Amino acid sequence: MTPVAAAARTAPSRGRARPRRAGVAAAGEGDDVAVGRAERAVRRTLDGTVAVLAAWTPAYHLCLVLGWHAEVAVALAAALLVVAVVVGRRLRATAAPGPARDVRPPRAHRPLLVAAAAAAVVTAVLGAVGAPWTAVAVLWLVAAAAGTAWAARTLHPATPRAASAAPAASRRPGVGLALVAAAGLAVLAATSRWPNPDDLYYVNLSQWTAERGTFPLRDTIFGDEVFPMTSFPPVASYDGLVGTAALLAGVRAADVVYLVVPPLGTALAVLALHRLLRAWRVPAVGLALVVALAFLLWDGGPGYAAPGNLFLIRMWQGKVLLLCLLVPLLLVALLRHAARPSRRTVAALAVGGTAAVGLSTTAMFLVPVLAVGGVAPLLVRRRWRAAAGGFVAASAYPLAAGVVTVAVGGRSADDFLERRTFRFDPGWFGPEIFRDGTVALVGVAAVLLGALLVPHRDARLTTGVLALAVGVTFVPGVTLLVYDVVGLGPTLWRVSWVATVAALVGVLAVRLAGAGTPGAPRVRRVVVPVALVAALVAGGQPIWTAGNRVEQAWPPTLKRGPGSVVVAEAVLARAEPGDVVLLPEQDAITTAVLTTRVKTVAPRDYFLDQLRDVPGFRYDQRLLLVRFADLDALPAGTDDADVLAALADLDVRQACLLLPSGSEEDADRRRAEAPQRVALLEDAGFAATATVGRTACWAR
Repeated sequence: MTPVAAAARTAPSRGRARPRRAGVAAAGEGDDVAVGRAERAVRRTLDGTVAVLAAWTPAYHLCLVLGWHAEVAVALAAALLVVAVVVGRRLRATAAPGPARDVRPPRAHRPLLVAAAAAAVVTAVLGAVGAPWTAVAVLWLVAAAAGTAWAARTLHPATPRAASAAPAASRRPGVGLALVAAAGLAVLAATSRWPNPDDLYYVNLSQWTAERGTFPLRDTIFGDEVFPMTSFPPVASYDGLVGTAALLAGVRAADVVYLVVPPLGTALAVLALHRLLRAWRVPAVGLALVVALAFLLWDGGPGYAAPGNLFLIRMWQGKVLLLCLLVPLLLVALLRHAARPSRRTVAALAVGGTAAVGLSTTAMFLVPVLAVGGVAPLLVRRRWRAAAGGFVAASAYPLAAGVVTVAVGGRSADDFLERRTFRFDPGWFGPEIFRDGTVALVGVAAVLLGALLVPHRDARLTTGVLALAVGVTFVPGVTLLVYDVVGLGPTLWRVSWVATVAALVGVLAVRLAGAGTPGAPRVRRVVVPVALVAALVAGGQPIWTAGNRVEQAWPPTLKRGPGSVVVAEAVLARAEPGDVVLLPEQDAITTAVLTTRVKTVAPRDYFLDQLRDVPGFRYDQRLLLVRFADLDALPAGTDDADVLAALADLDVRQACLLLPSGSEEDADRRRAEAPQRVALLEDAGFAATATVGRTACWAR
């Protein structure tokens, strides 16, 4: 029996379903009585993590606006947690009244099922062979729409009996395997080092809080709140939380960000993935988890948008924590609400939505999309009030954050209309997300077949709606239109995060293996998953290896290039608070994440653009010195006097040059100009201090 045929057989029938105990089991996680202590502990740990993030976020926002100290935010967050615990204990998980009205008896609708499956397979093949993305997008929408329609038609009416008629959860919850995987991958996350330039803004904010105990509303990269902030407003509370933790511990923010968060976040992400699979009532959940993790671990390669490159090798970033931790947990909360709405499920959604905003501004548009998919089963059953309550609870804080951002003139350091405009093109970001070859074949097929294969009927519909939402972003012109209307820009590609690709790959593997299908041969249950993992390994790229630009370091170190850390620490050892230093880009970024007491001329050149016209910023001189330090060609008409004037006007105390290497395209020009630039620094009164790798430094 094929997986799709098996899914059709699990579609609801007219017969009566045996009543099941309500509560958490309605969402497929089982009753606390039936699960072991380990699973209860995992569940409480995940819920507690979300609660802490949710309590911290409004406390941070209040202190941000009023200028209160970080320790006040800690006290406010603690008070909110106490209130949440008291309220949570008083809430009762009683089902909302009102069965569905005028809902036709469900039918399997086999032609629709076959059409959806066929379109999904063809779309996956086209993606794998690198076909024009327009063709992929069209078939994607067809497959997602057909799958969503089939999932909607197979829903039961919203009665207590029917609501619990989904397949039973696996008797082997696999929590032990999940804990082992979480521990192992936590170690891998701790040892993996893949420097990311985005840390300049986020970790610098955290370091400001660690050093000063306040939350800034103005720039901390180029000055001490002298200039406007380049990315404004700082909505995400995660950076303030990390900085506050560093403040209380008496360490640098970078130590918390790079040494504590990656293993902790990775372990929680693995457990959240396991919880989602359990909520979907996936049989052989341990097998599904193993295949899902294999997909992530071999989803490396060029680019940064693929799920694998947004996993443990970048787990210290708030947006990656949003994707890997909050998205699965929000889907679980939405599923519980769809299965049996109550005041408790509404409260859980409000907590999850608030926590998501705390991790990343991406939540402002991602959570409402998730919420639409999550309440879709309630809409089909015509439970309007429960659907509206769930959507509002999950989306209120994210949407409010978005409204405030627009109202205060929100902006990004990245000028989307001037810099790398190809990012608006789905023909670029579609393959960046799903890649090609075996990885694309498996990933795309899993997402589009999810509405047919996920065991829990409510989750099927949610999966289909979310796949359809992802497909809309693939329509040419949509991202640019959304940018013109609300200013989201190319970041709309992150809507793909709602697809939970890895989890759906796990579901696909279980269905192909015949787990949960009566009469499926035992050999099939072994051979198929092994073959699928082997195909992923053969066709993929390990995310933790040098081939993916990732280094392994033991003991764990800062997630910055080791050479840049040495340079930054050497420069800082000579610097005084308030000094300005000139460094090549990677060394400048590392310096900016290690301290806010010493400023760099320009850690990333495009961060200058938002401040181009700000009086006293000296945009042209900063840009000139950046090119000077990187040995790039200087603007036409520039002479030595201009460089000397820029060094003097910006009061540069130390300067470092990126020495040429033979592998660069213009290596001959760089080798010829390097001695001239060294001589210019010496003429300005700089004396050589140290050379680390390709970086040579001078001070005066």
